[in-house]
Amino acid sequence: MAVDLLAFPFIGGRHALNFVGTLGKRGQGDIERLGAPADLVRWAEQAGLANCTASAADLEAARQLREAMYRLTMATVSRVPVQTEDVAVINEWAARETAVPALALRSGVLERDDSESPASAVLAAVARDAIDLLTGPEAASIRGCEDPTCTLLFVDTSRSNRRRWCSMDRCGARAKMRTLRSSS
Repeated sequence: MAVDLLAFPFIGGRHALNFVGTLGKRGQGDIERLGAPADLVRWAEQAGLANCTASAADLEAARQLREAMYRLTMATVSRVPVQTEDVAVINEWAARETAVPALALRSGVLERDDSESPASAVLAAVARDAIDLLTGPEAASIRGCEDPTCTLLFVDTSRSNRRRWCSMDRCGARAKMRTLRSSS
C-alpha cells in the first residue's frame, strides 16, 4: 500500500499530536507537510477546527508552535525536564482567541456559519489541546510508533494499553509483512 507522504496523518488521537505529525520522518529526512500557508489552511479544515486564512507569517508561527509542542511532548514521554521557552510558546498561543462556532439561518435552514477565522484561532485551539493532553490523564498514554522509519506520536487507547504502531493500516501492516517475509 503506497502512502502519500504529504497527506496529513490524523491518527494521533488528539489535535495536538496530529499537528505535531505535520513534520514527518523527524531526523530521517524531515517531510514538511506545512510547506505553504495553504497547507496550514488545509490542515485546519481537515482537522475540523476552522475554515481559516493563513499568511507566510502564520505558517512560520505554526511551525514554531509545532516544534515547541513536539519538544514538550517528548520531554513528557521521556520524563525529562522541559524547556521553559517551549512552555512559554504554548502558553502564549493558548491565551489567544479561538474560533467561535456559530449558527446561521439560510432560507429557513439551520446551518453552521463557516466564516473564515484567522490562523491564530486554529493555533490557539491546538495549543489548548496540547495543554489538556500534556497535563491530563492521557499524557501517560502517549506513544511513539515502533516502526523505525516512522516518527508519529499517538495516544494509546487500546484496551491492553500496549499499542505499538501509529496505525495498523500503515506501520503495523508493514511490520507484519516484514515478519512474514523473514519467516519464509
